Amino acid sequence: MRSWWVLVAWVCTMVGCSPVVDASFSYVEVTRLDIPVPGALSSASTTVNFQFTFASGQLGANTKPEAQGRIKAVDLHRLSIKAKSGISDLSFIQTLHAVAYVPLNKSTNILTTRQVEIADFQRRDIPTAGTTFDVPLPEPVDLLPLLRPSSTEPAKVVVSVNLGGQMPTVNWTTDVSMALSVEIHE
Repeated sequence: MRSWWVLVAWVCTMVGCSPVVDASFSYVEVTRLDIPVPGALSSASTTVNFQFTFASGQLGANTKPEAQGRIKAVDLHRLSIKAKSGISDLSFIQTLHAVAYVPLNKSTNILTTRQVEIADFQRRDIPTAGTTFDVPLPEPVDLLPLLRPSSTEPAKVVVSVNLGGQMPTVNWTTDVSMALSVEIHE
C-alpha cells in the first residue's frame, strides 16, 4: 500500500498536481429558544402545530453569489426538542412531522415549493418520560436546497412541527436544537 502512495507522490512531482478537493468542514449547533406551543383545547386533542424561523446565515447560507457556490453540503444530523416551561415530560409525543421551507416572501410564512422533510416519526415502543426528545433521523437530512437565497427571497428558513398524541392542555415553551455539518470548498 505504501508503494502506491510513493508512486502517486512521484507522478505528482513530475507532472504537477493540484488538490482534488480543498474543503473545510464545520459542525454547528443552532438552537431556537423559548418557542411558544399552544395548549390543546381539550384533553382529547391529538395534534398541535408550532413554527419557528432561523436566519439562513445561521445554517450556513450567504447571499453573495460567489460565496454561495462554495457551500457544497449542509446536513442536519440531530433534531432535539426540550420542554422548558408549562410541562416537564414529552412522553406524550406519539407522532412528529417536521418540514423546513423558505417562505414565499419576506412578509409571510406561506410555504413555497422549496421544502425539505426533516422527520416523519411514529412511536412504536412504550414512551419514556423526559424533558428532552431526540427525534430519530435515520440518516442526515440535506438542507442545502433551502440555503440558496436569491435577492428577492427572505434570508430565513421556517421549520414547521406537527406533534401528535395526547396533548397537554396548558401552554408550554420548548427549545429546539439542530446539529449540522457544513462543507465549504475553498
